[in-house]
Amino acid sequence: AGAATADDRHDSEAAAKMLKCTEDRYGGVEMEVDFRMQKARNEDPIRVLGEYGSAQSMSAINAFHAELNDAVESYKAAGKRGLWLKLELPYAAFVGAAVACGFAYHHAKPEYVLLTRWLPEGPSTLPSYAFTQIGVGGVVINANGDVLLVQERISPVPAFQGSWKLPGGLADPGEDFADTVLREVREETGVSGTQLGVVSMRHTHGYRFGVGDLYVVVKIFAEVTKIKLDPHELAAAKWMSRSEMEAIVAPKECKILDGLISQNNWKVIANALEDNLIIGTKIDGFRPAMLYHAAPKTSGSAL
Repeated sequence: AGAATADDRHDSEAAAKMLKCTEDRYGGVEMEVDFRMQKARNEDPIRVLGEYGSAQSMSAINAFHAELNDAVESYKAAGKRGLWLKLELPYAAFVGAAVACGFAYHHAKPEYVLLTRWLPEGPSTLPSYAFTQIGVGGVVINANGDVLLVQERISPVPAFQGSWKLPGGLADPGEDFADTVLREVREETGVSGTQLGVVSMRHTHGYRFGVGDLYVVVKIFAEVTKIKLDPHELAAAKWMSRSEMEAIVAPKECKILDGLISQNNWKVIANALEDNLIIGTKIDGFRPAMLYHAAPKTSGSAL
């Protein structure tokens, strides 16, 4: 950046302490534009920034850049390590100034973007953003021992179009495995029930946007068994007996699974029917958590 003019210095002083900085326990600093400070002065982001591209907006961006650059140099001299800069959506115009100060994107959400700057020499050891999604499927059984299977309206993998699979879907933030599958089964098929235990887990890498995928299967006992199909999600859903399922398990080298059950799905279903389950126990603490472990051999399994 070039030398600051008198006007720039005046703008910087007028917007002094735009940043709120909090040192963390790991030798880093969490930084954000202090919106509460703006509110205390009866200013909102639009008033501070002005219209995009306006002289007022550029003045605010220059003031932010000057303050952030000073903060970076100060923290570098103090031996700090990682800087975490959170910019809420109203301050999106500040992103370019942050990049000019050496910050890089970490992650973004609808309401903010988070950028980081690693100060020491050598590669950054700051943790990456979450890189795994969670999907949950259900082996849903009724009182007769039949299993609920579905056909997706559109399969994400063409070779699986028309195959019979387990109902389920992606977990929402804060959901336990059982909560996810009960919600998804109810939304897709109208069937509801109670969870009995975790059947299996699959870990896959390189999914959409480069994230990993954890696919957890939970065994469910159906209490409401009447199917009410969601036509936006599914093409079909039906209860099948073990013999019906065994008759349509795909051969090992099968490449087109229309009307069939994949080998892996059948492996999971058969394991669930044998009651080889993992149970979950809620853990008390400062964050919601579940501990999953093998079910005691002398007692029934319950999640």
